[in-house]
Amino acid sequence: MKNHFIRFIAILAIVAMTNACNTETKNETTNQASEIKFNIPEGFTLEEIYHPSNNGQGSWVALAQADNDQIYACDQYGNIYQFNAPKIGETLSSKNVIPLELEIGEAHGLLWAFNSLYVAVNKNWDDEIPDEEERGSGIYRITDADNDGALDSITMLLKLDGAGEHGPHSFVLSPDGTEIYFIAGNHTLIPETVKENSLLPTNWDEDNLFPPYLDARGHANDIKAPGGWIVKFNEDGTDWELISAGYRNPFDMAFNNDGELFAYDADMEWDIGMPWYRPTRINHVTSGSEYGWRTGSGKWPAYYPDNLPAVHNLEQGSPTAVLSASTLNFPSEYKNGLFVMDWSFGTVYFIDLKPNGSSYTAEREEFLSGTPLPLTDMIAGHDGNLYFATGGRRLDSHLYRLRYTGAESTAVLAKSEADKSKRNLRKQLEQFHKATGPEGVTLAWQHLNEPDRFLRYAARVVLEHQPVNSWLKNYTNETDAVKIIEASIALTHQGDKKLQPLILNKLQQIDINALPAEKQMDLLRAYSLNFIRMGPPSKNEGAAIIDKLNPLFPNSNNSISKELGQILLYLNADGIIEKLVQQLEYHTENKTVTEGVEMLSEEASLRSEQYGPLIRDVIEKMPPSEAIYYGMLLSNAKEGWTKDLRKRYFLWYYDVLAANGGMSFKAYMENVRQRAMNNVPDDQRPYFEEISGSYSPTSVMEDLPQPIGPGGNYTGGDMGDIVWGDDGLNNYKGTIEDGKRAFAAATCILCHRIRGEGGATGPDLTQAHTKFGTYDLLFAIYSPNDEISDQYANTLFHLENGNKIAGRIKSETEEEVVLMPNPFNETYTTTLNKKEITKRELSPISPMPSGLLNHLGKKEIVDLIAYINAGGDENHELYTESKEK
Repeated sequence: MKNHFIRFIAILAIVAMTNACNTETKNETTNQASEIKFNIPEGFTLEEIYHPSNNGQGSWVALAQADNDQIYACDQYGNIYQFNAPKIGETLSSKNVIPLELEIGEAHGLLWAFNSLYVAVNKNWDDEIPDEEERGSGIYRITDADNDGALDSITMLLKLDGAGEHGPHSFVLSPDGTEIYFIAGNHTLIPETVKENSLLPTNWDEDNLFPPYLDARGHANDIKAPGGWIVKFNEDGTDWELISAGYRNPFDMAFNNDGELFAYDADMEWDIGMPWYRPTRINHVTSGSEYGWRTGSGKWPAYYPDNLPAVHNLEQGSPTAVLSASTLNFPSEYKNGLFVMDWSFGTVYFIDLKPNGSSYTAEREEFLSGTPLPLTDMIAGHDGNLYFATGGRRLDSHLYRLRYTGAESTAVLAKSEADKSKRNLRKQLEQFHKATGPEGVTLAWQHLNEPDRFLRYAARVVLEHQPVNSWLKNYTNETDAVKIIEASIALTHQGDKKLQPLILNKLQQIDINALPAEKQMDLLRAYSLNFIRMGPPSKNEGAAIIDKLNPLFPNSNNSISKELGQILLYLNADGIIEKLVQQLEYHTENKTVTEGVEMLSEEASLRSEQYGPLIRDVIEKMPPSEAIYYGMLLSNAKEGWTKDLRKRYFLWYYDVLAANGGMSFKAYMENVRQRAMNNVPDDQRPYFEEISGSYSPTSVMEDLPQPIGPGGNYTGGDMGDIVWGDDGLNNYKGTIEDGKRAFAAATCILCHRIRGEGGATGPDLTQAHTKFGTYDLLFAIYSPNDEISDQYANTLFHLENGNKIAGRIKSETEEEVVLMPNPFNETYTTTLNKKEITKRELSPISPMPSGLLNHLGKKEIVDLIAYINAGGDENHELYTESKEK
C-alpha cells in the first residue's frame, strides 16, 4: 500500500472549531482546558462539527446515517439525538440537535434500515418494573407509525440478558440490504430463540483438559462458553440465525467489498504476559465460526482446529467501530479494506484485506490518531465523507467530519476475483450448516482434508449438523490422516461415548511423525478433546498413547511441545514431571515469550495515560510466558514428584514474579502456587511454602485465635461477592470485637498494627482507609505481590548452589549476612556466607503471604475489611450504624 505522509495537527478540545484543520490552520484559544493533537493523512481535511458535551448532550457512542443528510447519535447513558449533517465549513447548533421524544436511549448500536431506526439498548433491566414499561437491554425497532415524518412507535424485537461494556453492541446491514447483523459482547447471554436456529453446533463447552484458572480479580469468572456472538435477523425480527461465537468483546463489524463480514475483537489487558493472552484481532465471520474465547486461562490457542485463527492480530487496545471504506469518497486503495477504531490509544487503523484461499490475510497501517482521542463510532455519510465521534465513559465528546480533498482517484474498484472460487466453495459447504442430506455429507467428506483451513473447518461443521449414522461408515473406512483427525473431532463433539474406542483406534493408526507441524497439533487436540468429552482412555489405550507421544516430548516446536506436555501429564506418563520441570527452567532462562503477541509501540502507548504505563512496564520486564505455561501445568501434578524436583519448581516462583504483566498477572501466579501447594504432602508443605516465599505460621501464633471458618480457596470474584454482597459492608451488622478477632485470626496482627496494637514489620494500618478504597485494600490483602513497597520488601539472595532465599536482613558483616526469612517469627534466623552469594536484589514476592483470607469464613472476611476501613475506631459509622440495624 502507498504510504501517505502523516501530518500533525492540534485541535483545542473545549470549543467547537469553525475552521477546517489543514496544514496552514491551527486554532489556538488561550482559555482551553485541554488540547487534542491529531495526526491525519495528507490530502484529508478534518472538521470538528459539534461538541455534544459542551451542550449538555452527554457522551456519544453510536451513530447512524439515515435518509438524505440526517444522522442519529446516542449518548451512552442518555438520549438518542437526530440532526442533519452541516454543510462544508459549517458547524451544528445545539438547537438543530434534537432528542427523540421517546423513552429509549443508552444505545451502543444504531442502524437505519427498512425506513426504521434499529436500536441496541445497553441497560440493566429493573426486575421491579414490568418489561412493557421500560426499555432495558435488547434490540428495538423505531418507526413512524402515523407517517407524519417523526419516529413515534417502539417495538422490542429481542430482549437481552446482559449490559455494560461487554453487553449488546452494534448492527450492520447485509450487502444485499435484506438482513441485519447484530453483535454482542461476552456478558450478553444468547437467547433461546437465537440458539434454536444456529449455524454452529450448540453443544459448546469449555473444552480444557485441566481446570482453567479464573481471573484472579474476578472478571468474567461466571461467564461460560461461547462468549461474544453474532446473529442475523430479518426486517421485523421474526427470523433469527446464530452465525458465529467465541469472541471476547467485539464491539462492531463490517462487510468488505467482497461481501465478507469481519469483526474487531478485544483483548484482555489484565492477561498481558500470560501464555493465553491474545491481542486485539480482526476475525473473518464465516458461517458456524468459533473463535475460542473462554474465561480466564481457558482461552483456546489459535492453532486449535476446533476454532479459527484471526485474519490479523493487532496490538493492545479497546476496539470500537468497524467500517467498510467502499462507499467513502476516499482514494481507491482504501475501497476494499476496513477502517477500525481503538478507543484506548486514539487510533484509526486501515486494514488492507488480502484474499487468501477461502479467507483473507491483512496488513494494517495507522490512518489517523490523536491524543487524547477516545474514538467511539464512525459512519460513511451519503456525501462520501467519514463522520466519527469521541467520548464514552462520560468523557468529553466531539463529532468530526473527515473529507478527502486530494487529487488521487476515488473510483470504486471491481470486486476481487482472487481466490473467488475458494470462497464460493466455502459458501457451498456452509449451505449444509442448516440443511441435512446425503449430498452435504458427500461434499463435506470430499473437502475434509483441504489445505485451506477455513474450508476444512466448514466441512467439519457440515458433518456436525448431519446425523452421525449418515457418515459413521465413511469414518470407519477412512485411511486419510487429515480426514480422520477432522472427523474424529466431529464425532467426539456429536457422538456417543461408546464410540471412544473406535475414535482412539483411528487416531492411533496415524503416524504423527509423517504429519507437518500444523497437522500434528490437530492430532494432539483431537486426543485431548476426546478425553475432555468422553473421559479418560482405558489403561491399555492410555499406555499405547504414551508410547506413541512420549518420545516426541520435548519438541522443537513450542506449541506442539505444550500440547504433548499436557496430554502426557494427564495420562501420568513415567518421568513427565522431570521433563516438565526442565522445560520450565529452559524457557525461564531463555525468557521465551509465546508467539503471536505484538506489544504496542512506545509512541502509541503515550496516547493513553490509563493503559500506556502498563504496556511500557510489561515491555521492560516481559514475563517468560512459555515458562508460565509449564508452571501452571505442573500445578495440577499430584504424582511423580521428588523433593529435588519440587524444590526446583517452587524456587521458580521468584523468577516469574520478578516480571511485570497485566493487572491480574501476579494474582494469577499466587493462585497457581496455591493449587500446586495443595498437591504437596502435609508434612512437607511448610518447607515448600517457605522456599517459594509463602511462610507458614509457627509457634509464635499459638496464642492467636483460630479462624472460625469454614475457609475456602477464594477467587477475586468471591472476595467481591463476599464484601459487597447482601451480607457484606452495605448491610454490616458486626462489632469491633469481631473485627479485632478477625484481624488476629488472619495473622495480620503479627506484622501490622492498628491504634498501637500489633507488629511493626509491615505498615501501620490505622490510617489505611484514608488513603485506599475498599477495593484496593481488599486486593492488597488478596494479591500482595501486585505492589510491594521498597520499604517493606524482602531481599532475595541467589546462592552458588542454585538455591534462593529471601527475608529481612537482621545484620551484616564483611563475611556474612544474618537473615530473618519468616515474617511471623523474627527470632528465627539463618546465616549466609557472603562468599556463597552470587546476587542480591529486592524480592518480587511480598513478605505478606498470599492466601491469608482462605483460612477465614465469609463473615470473618467482612469483619476484617470493616475493621481496617474503620481504622480500629469503635465510634466509626460501620459500628454505630450496625448497632441500629
